[in-house]
Amino acid sequence: MKLKLAMLFLVLGGTSTIYAATQVIHREFTVGEESRLIIEVDPARLIVEAGDSNSIVVDAEVPDVDLYTISCEQEDDKVTVKLEAKGTLGLLARQLRLHDVDLRVQVPADCNVVFISRSGQTEIRGVGGEIRSRSGSKVGRVIRWVLRIGRIADSNQVADNNDGG
Repeated sequence: MKLKLAMLFLVLGGTSTIYAATQVIHREFTVGEESRLIIEVDPARLIVEAGDSNSIVVDAEVPDVDLYTISCEQEDDKVTVKLEAKGTLGLLARQLRLHDVDLRVQVPADCNVVFISRSGQTEIRGVGGEIRSRSGSKVGRVIRWVLRIGRIADSNQVADNNDGG
C-alpha cells in the first residue's frame, strides 16, 4: 500500500511540474544572402515563415522547468536550432506528449530550410528557398535498416539457390 501511495505522489508531482508556467526564449541572428536554417525539434509545434529582413528570428515557448534543452548556434549564414528532452522526466513528457514546445521562426524569404522532426505539427509559409525535411525516430530508422539488410540477404540466398539448382 505504501508503495502505491508513493507512486501516486511521484506521478502527481511529476505532472504538476510538466504543466508549469512557460518561458519565452528569443534569439535573433543576422545572416547574408546564403542563409540556411537547420532545425532539430522533438516534440514541437513549428512554424517557419518569411520575415521582412536579413535575419533569422527564433521564438520558443518552453516549460519553465528543466524538461528541455534548446540551443541556437550560428556559423556564417547557417543557424542551427536544436530542442532536446532533458533527463528522465523530459523523456517521459516527450513520449506521453504531455507538453509540446511552440517554436516560431522568421527567416529571409529566400532562406533554405532543413527540419528534422520525429513528431509534432509543422507549417512553412512564404519561404522561397529549398525546403528539406527528415522525420521518424532513430529507432525506426535502425529497424528499417535491419529489415533492408535482411531482405538483401534473403534475395542473395534465393539467387545462390537459383544458380546452383
